[in-house]
Amino acid sequence: MSKKQQGFTLIEIAIVLLIIGLLLGGVMKGQSMINSARVRSIANDLVGIETAWISFQDRYRSLPGDFGSADSHISAEAKNGNANALVDTDAEIGGVWQHLSSAGFINGSFDGGASASTDTDCSVATCPSNPFNGFYKISHSTNAIGRTAAAHELTTGSGIPVAVMYELDLKIDDGKAGTGRLQAFDGSEDCVVDDEWNVIAEAADCAGVLTLPL
Repeated sequence: MSKKQQGFTLIEIAIVLLIIGLLLGGVMKGQSMINSARVRSIANDLVGIETAWISFQDRYRSLPGDFGSADSHISAEAKNGNANALVDTDAEIGGVWQHLSSAGFINGSFDGGASASTDTDCSVATCPSNPFNGFYKISHSTNAIGRTAAAHELTTGSGIPVAVMYELDLKIDDGKAGTGRLQAFDGSEDCVVDDEWNVIAEAADCAGVLTLPL
């Protein structure tokens, strides 16, 4: 005798599809919450670093990294800058974080190693990390997209998804990659189109540049 083969009913299929939809929705919602938390974390980091930058100047009448008497006023291990009122050498770019941490303005311990202004690379011993394992850096440079005159810039570090950069820009600035205090890092072409964050491109390795006050 042959057995009659029984398939799924429409109700069973509908239930399976509903469960799959709920699971996908939960995953997407969870990722959105994670990204929002990372946006808040980066925004808080930028505010904290900017506050430390200003507070250091108020106390020492000099820029962190550029301070020419750091070894006698902050720590014997601190590396002195050239005191020209600019963070404009590789040594001073690394020295920023050593000065700020040794003076108690930021957490962590940094070695004051040299770091170039023209890229987003650094090391965990020299620069603090963003939530995506990129490195914050401060330099007198033209890293912001389209910038022609140098300014003191705080780079967010690389490895940040474009959607996160867009949300961060909306949170602390004007939401545009080519204007305002927070702009795209020059060279992040995949992340920008017509001065806007190219969110639909889903680029995963973006960086931003925040202009700092003197």
